[in-house]
This record gives sequence, structure tokens and C-alpha cells, in this order.
Amino acid sequence: MDHVLDTLGDRELPNEFRVLKEGGNLVSLRGLPNGRFARRNGMPLFKRLLFQLAGSQYDRMAAAKKQTYDFLFVHEDGSQLDRIGRLFDKEHPLETSIDTVYDLEEINKALTKVKQGKSKGKTIITVGEQ
Repeated sequence: MDHVLDTLGDRELPNEFRVLKEGGNLVSLRGLPNGRFARRNGMPLFKRLLFQLAGSQYDRMAAAKKQTYDFLFVHEDGSQLDRIGRLFDKEHPLETSIDTVYDLEEINKALTKVKQGKSKGKTIITVGEQ
């Protein structure tokens, strides 16, 4: 994978780093802040050092394969998605693979397909007229 967006945290981060290719980017919404986070947010030196220490385990995991690790505090607004996108490498833009689009009336069919692991991308449910 070129990019991983972590929403699970500590238990899954080692696995997420394993599937991330050399030079890839991992952005965590649940891990620990690191020095990159503190610098990006203009924090004072004391906090930068504190966060650098806190996130050093993940920075070491990332450094092993020339990957990057970024942490992002989640807020309940749309601008967060924009910030997440900017953290990923611009040379490898995020792409979405859409498998199938279902009408709301077909939701059980869609859920069954996803549960069986047969989706080859995102499964979309449309609600109302388009």
C-alpha cells in the first residue's frame, strides 16, 4: 500500500506498517502524537520534545522502510479530510476503487457481498433520487 489511514490505534499499527510499501505514508487518528505532529502545529520546544519521545516507537517503525508516520487529532468538521489528504504524498494521490453501486432497496444484497469478502473496492449505497 502507498498510504494507510489508521483508525484503530496501537494494536494494529505494527500490522499497518507491514502492509505499507517502502517510502509509504501512514496517518493515524488513534496512535500517539510525534515530533512531526508537534512541529506541524507550531508547538513550543518542550512540547515538541515530549511528543517526539511519545511517538518515537512509531517513528522507528516508519524509519525501518523509509516510511512516514503522522498523527492527526480528529475534529468533527469537513476540513479534517482535507488535512488528511494533504499529509499523504502528492506524487501518489489517494484513489478510490468503487466495486458496485446499490440502491437502498438492495442493501441486504450489498451487506451480504461485503460480509462475504467479495467486494473488490468500495460498495456504495445510494439513498433517494440521483
